[in-house]
Amino acid sequence: GIAGVNVTAPHKFNVMKYLDEISDLAEKFGSVNTVVNKNGKLIGYNTDANGFYRSLLYEGIEVRDRDILIIGAGGATQPIAVLFALEGAKSISIKNRTQANADRLAEYVEKNTGFKISTHPELKKYDLIINTTSAGMFPDVEGCPMDDFSFVDGNTAAADMIYNPEQTVFLKRAGERGAKTVNGLGMLIFQGIIAYELFTGTKLPQNAYEIIKKEVFGK
Repeated sequence: GIAGVNVTAPHKFNVMKYLDEISDLAEKFGSVNTVVNKNGKLIGYNTDANGFYRSLLYEGIEVRDRDILIIGAGGATQPIAVLFALEGAKSISIKNRTQANADRLAEYVEKNTGFKISTHPELKKYDLIINTTSAGMFPDVEGCPMDDFSFVDGNTAAADMIYNPEQTVFLKRAGERGAKTVNGLGMLIFQGIIAYELFTGTKLPQNAYEIIKKEVFGK
């Protein structure tokens, strides 16, 4: 009798085997975070990647024809890398502590999209740098996934999936170099909006993001 559920780590992959149907995009992403109960039929979706993408677009940050550096190769990275490949990124590079995980992710994205990802970042400049790791998240607020910010400037955008604290060390240091910065609150809200619309079949108003941000988070 429920409309559906949200699924969080570490169950986003394992839940897929229990579902009756999986959306084409979630299949490509290789993970499900939203399950909709449609008359007893369980259908899996992934709202994380689109939620993050919409948060970037809302802030005026484009992905198409952009050089993108993603820090981290965990479960949160895969759907985003796949989506950015499908949305026409110029290049995607992955920087990760464990090289084997970065290589595995690159293989997965190429297999599912045909897009080749670099796991040995070589560009001197990137249009967009994204932190998908937990470095800097409460309570490890002093953590930072990068040491060298010399290649960051006013033409760079830096995005973090973390929203507690509001400004991580990563965003602070990127901002000091002139980069436009975006934290993870937008992703949290937008993925919730997408999930709500899937659960209810109801389209929320255009300004739903602003309303939620103000009334729920006081921002």
